Amino acid sequence: MNTVLKTAALTLCLSALTSLQVQAEDKPLSLWNKMKEYTVELKGGPVTITRKKTPPAIIRGFLQPMIPAEGVTPVGEIDVIEAMGREDSMIVDMRQQDHVVQLGTIPGSVNIPFTDLAMNMDQFGCESQGNGWDCSTATTKVYAFCNSSTCPQSPRGIRSMIAEGYPAELIYYYRGGYQEWTIHGLTTVEVSF
Repeated sequence: MNTVLKTAALTLCLSALTSLQVQAEDKPLSLWNKMKEYTVELKGGPVTITRKKTPPAIIRGFLQPMIPAEGVTPVGEIDVIEAMGREDSMIVDMRQQDHVVQLGTIPGSVNIPFTDLAMNMDQFGCESQGNGWDCSTATTKVYAFCNSSTCPQSPRGIRSMIAEGYPAELIYYYRGGYQEWTIHGLTTVEVSF
């Protein structure tokens, strides 16, 4: 009898947890600029666009623009693959180190978290000059990515690089990021620091 009661109690607890999880997943996520919904008029009437947590939508964040700063070029998976191993290019994973260690990264990429870019501009060919950087002779093509198209880390990092003087035309933004890379089943590598 005791086992039956324990099993029933466990079943009730699991049911309650599942209900809470479903409720949490139904909570709307931001689209962009902290906007939770966007209504558009179509021929058949208005349609409201929202975003909710689904199994593939593992990153909360909010939708990022295709071009995070003027002069930056958006790129896709083929562009990133073709940049791998090229001497004139660097693929930069701008996620925090714990994400990289936990999930892995794109082969050939270098992890420089978006919060550390301003201190590491020499990695891209800039030279320290007083309290700033001289990037006038920089020629490295930087392919920047983070978690996904809803992750603000690489767009913030890109804007930080430009603010430090890095030429926007040398920055390529892989908006889909690590999530899109893995959705396509592309090769990833494990990293430890």
